[in-house]
Amino acid sequence: MSAEPTLHLGEPVDAAWGELPAETRVRRASEVASDADRDPDRSVDPARVVVRLFDDETRGDRDAPELNGDGAASRGISVERDAAALDRLESVRDRYPDAAVLAYSAGDNADAAIDASRLGIEYVSGRRLAADGETLADRVEAIDGGRDDRDGAGTGPAHDGPEPEPTTAGGREFLEPFVRIVSDRCADLDEQVDALLDLGRDYLDLSIGYSSRVEGDRIEIQRYRDSTGLVESIAADELDGDGTLPLELTYCRRTVRGGAGAGPESDGAPGSGEESGGDGATEGGSETGGDGAAEGDSGVVTITDPEAAGLAGDPAYERSGVGSYVGGRVVVDGEVYGTLCFLDVGPRDRPFDASERLFVELLAEWLGGAIEREVVREERAAAVDRFEETLDRIEDGFFALDDEFRFTYVNEAAATLLDRDADELIGADIWAEFPAALGRKYERNYRRAMETQEVVSFEDRYEPLDLWTDVTAYPSPNGLSVFFADVSERKRREQTLERLLGTVERVQRESDADGVAERLVEAADQILGYQISGVRLFDEDADLLRLAATSEGIGDAFAASRDPRPPSEGITGAVFRDGETWVCDDLATDERLASIGGGPSNGDRTEYHGMRSFVAVPLGDHGVFIVGSREPDAFGESDVSVLELLATNAVATMDANDRRRRLRTYEDALKNVDDMVCVLDGDGAVTYATGPFAEWVGAGGTGDIVGRRLDALVAPDDAERVVDAVGALTGTPAEVAGGREPTRTVDLSVERDGDRGPRHGRLRLSSLSDRGGGVVGSLSDTTDLFRTRTELSAERDRFRRLFDRIPDPVIEVVFEDDETVIDGANPAFEAQFGVDEAALRGRTIEALDIHDYRLGDSVEASAVEAADLDALVREHGFAAEEIRRQTVEGPREFLFRGFSYETEGDRRAFGIYTDITDRKRRERYVRIVNRILRHNLRNELNVVFGFAGEIADRTDDDRIRDYARRIETTGKRLTDVAEGAGTLRGVVEEGYATDPEPVDVGPIVEAVTARHAADRPDTRITADVTAGIAVRGDDRLSVAIDHLVENAVEHGGDAPRVAVSAERDPDGGVVRVSVADDGPGVPTAVREVITGVREVTQLQHNTGVGLWIAAWVVEAYGGEIRFDDGLGGGGTTVTLVLPAAE
Repeated sequence: MSAEPTLHLGEPVDAAWGELPAETRVRRASEVASDADRDPDRSVDPARVVVRLFDDETRGDRDAPELNGDGAASRGISVERDAAALDRLESVRDRYPDAAVLAYSAGDNADAAIDASRLGIEYVSGRRLAADGETLADRVEAIDGGRDDRDGAGTGPAHDGPEPEPTTAGGREFLEPFVRIVSDRCADLDEQVDALLDLGRDYLDLSIGYSSRVEGDRIEIQRYRDSTGLVESIAADELDGDGTLPLELTYCRRTVRGGAGAGPESDGAPGSGEESGGDGATEGGSETGGDGAAEGDSGVVTITDPEAAGLAGDPAYERSGVGSYVGGRVVVDGEVYGTLCFLDVGPRDRPFDASERLFVELLAEWLGGAIEREVVREERAAAVDRFEETLDRIEDGFFALDDEFRFTYVNEAAATLLDRDADELIGADIWAEFPAALGRKYERNYRRAMETQEVVSFEDRYEPLDLWTDVTAYPSPNGLSVFFADVSERKRREQTLERLLGTVERVQRESDADGVAERLVEAADQILGYQISGVRLFDEDADLLRLAATSEGIGDAFAASRDPRPPSEGITGAVFRDGETWVCDDLATDERLASIGGGPSNGDRTEYHGMRSFVAVPLGDHGVFIVGSREPDAFGESDVSVLELLATNAVATMDANDRRRRLRTYEDALKNVDDMVCVLDGDGAVTYATGPFAEWVGAGGTGDIVGRRLDALVAPDDAERVVDAVGALTGTPAEVAGGREPTRTVDLSVERDGDRGPRHGRLRLSSLSDRGGGVVGSLSDTTDLFRTRTELSAERDRFRRLFDRIPDPVIEVVFEDDETVIDGANPAFEAQFGVDEAALRGRTIEALDIHDYRLGDSVEASAVEAADLDALVREHGFAAEEIRRQTVEGPREFLFRGFSYETEGDRRAFGIYTDITDRKRRERYVRIVNRILRHNLRNELNVVFGFAGEIADRTDDDRIRDYARRIETTGKRLTDVAEGAGTLRGVVEEGYATDPEPVDVGPIVEAVTARHAADRPDTRITADVTAGIAVRGDDRLSVAIDHLVENAVEHGGDAPRVAVSAERDPDGGVVRVSVADDGPGVPTAVREVITGVREVTQLQHNTGVGLWIAAWVVEAYGGEIRFDDGLGGGGTTVTLVLPAAE
């Protein structure tokens, strides 16, 4: 070895393979950066540099294995040890350009090997050195000996045979493409194997590569790359029906069974096919004189010339004629899985060198690891299947379909809702059993889910069962898992409400009371389903209630009493007189009927127009609305509320109609009586004026303005227009271009003391004669009109700003006779749907192409849906639907609300799109997670408790028994968390206390403290609550106090002290309920999260739910939660500040 010094950068490895050459100097890796760091004690640079690298740059050597001389891993290298980062290699090369550089790491590092090769640096791993029985000193000596005739170091020591070891650049040239292939996350395992087979064929210069699966004496070729057609030929001739062929027909049996001589005739006995001095077969990482046979630990078998190796009679050679072969064992979970092989039809002109054998070994090892990972993924998928089976036990309806839409499972809830026997449905086609679902959302969404493998959620009605369902379908390649809930009642309420809203709008459009009455009867009959209804309207002139409208088909029943009646007679008369709603549950028993005149007698009560029960609602001063039923007790509170709502809107409409009629009367009178009048002469001077006119222009009386020019009495800006108008009316035809005009109108404004602003008026001037004898002017005060127009303009500006700034997408349309035309869209609509308002304005609604075609709905279906929404708004004036639309961010779910309104000359509508995608997903997520948390987690923990108890009972080892108790304790805490989560969910879902009741604090505190004192006799619990203290709340108060006391007891240690108190603050109108303890206290970070000072994060949160429950209850009551020191200055005091009851 050269006498020139060797430099080691970094702390040397304490392992047998880490032995360095004698007189090696050691420096810290961080000290070498540039020429400025040259060692001042050395006059020349070293001839050899050894660099220790981090095994993983992201973690230093924290987890890097250190290998001892026997190849065993140890943990002798800590993160504090000195080593160089991979990106420092180039700096080392630049710093020592003439030195031979050897870089190493404890474990294999493909990136380091690639970078070292690029820089002309030798790289070796401690694992490889230990496996080959070498040391760093040996490798340094090898690279030093080869510096004169190589660019870089070889991968191992020099050999004496005729075939030299390849250099780093040649022998490891496969590393970079290998790393690229196995690191490609976009490729699946088959694609990666194909790429590696192509890489091997190129690198080994062989025509065929394949991977196989071996079971017993059969082999299956799983992936292959073949440019000769040999594999397909063998498959055509030798494959059995199961896709396998006998292992003995391939050289793979030698690879699998370990040896060149392994075969049926030798049973793997060594030496049967082995030669020591000619071409033949080898296995392992060494050769025995030429290309003979040898065994090692690598599992790689090579054959370069079967006849020379004495394999002419081998079945593999006889049947296929393969002349060269190299193959490695693929090991999965410690067992031989199969082989990875490369071969050619002709013999090879040179043996396979160590680098080529290492290459095959590397590929086989990687494939074994990849298959192991694939098995893990398959096991994980099986676990997911078991999880989905657990979901079958939920309370909602659930059924499973296979990929041909046949039932494979139906739970009882689903069978009940579908009104079918579960067993009869198994194996049946869903479309055959429920044909009415064809063409509806059910079919479209189920097929879309299967095609896209995406979860779908929707609501739809199955008409034969009159069943509305909320459906979520989860697809898999094998079929669908469908969860659904019955939402029929909710949908009926929504539909009734929507129809009522439409009726209200139609009522408001009616211009007379009879039209309003017809709409009320129509609503009672068609929407609410009552068949007996009528409206009596009050005729003020005749002082009678007349029958204005009745239900269709019952006119004969009312024939005897259709005549007008006095407002104090009968049921309607009593309701009109008293002005209060009358709800009669049964005419046969209602004693009030006897006290009214003109009502049914005791003998014919049950025959009163066929009614047994009724609701009569007053219509203010306009009349009475009565609805009846042939059944007793037919009207509930909700029915009465709806009828009163209709009546209220009817009264408002009739009142508005009365006001409009009076206004028209006043307008007609004002047209004929105009008392602001003036007369002007030909020069524009006032010759006559009424008092109101003089007052309007600001004069004290008519005498103050007679003789003065009118243009001098008005604002300077108006004076010129007055002069022009008078001249146009009084001038001769020759003086006035185009001839004299009959009338002129001038807008005036004047400033008067005491007014809050200028007064505005419109002066209409007319000529008194054809000879210019003067003009007469009539003045109308338009101050209010001007202010109204100004306010309307400002209102329009405010509305436009609101329209432009509202975060929800909004579109405005105009309803024409046979089409709907877009009139505007706000910026949020443009941004959400990627459209241009200017391009859309004036086009029909069909031009707005935002339907979610991509998700499987046909164009026709989406167009029908849009037309349905348009028709709903047109017909009912209002529509609210949950829809799915295509946006610039992809498909999103929206709550669409459309409503129409009337303007002068046309009818318009707004459509508002509120994005509910995230809310819907959260609702589904919370619903499923809550079921899993409360059901599955509790069941699984019961199993844990059972095993923990068994372990504790059966072991004699105290340490193991303690571990079992800890498992059981931890499981119970987890159970408590799950139960607490359920309680918290109930508290949150109940929402804010909108109608709180007085709740006495004393009994609650007494019950809670007594229960916990009984459960924990070692606890000292005191209660101090003044009698009569009450808060405004509900039954959740006891839950909050119970959790606070439970927290104090559980976390207080041995013999904890807990004090519960309550006091009222009369000045603040609140009650303070406090729970104090002497425990370890609640951390500040947790307090700040609970009180809202900090946001909940992974680092800042409260692990328990007790404080959250208390905080949510307090928030629901409109109070707050506070924290302070506990008993004796230690522990914590939690105070609930709640609104006091009156």
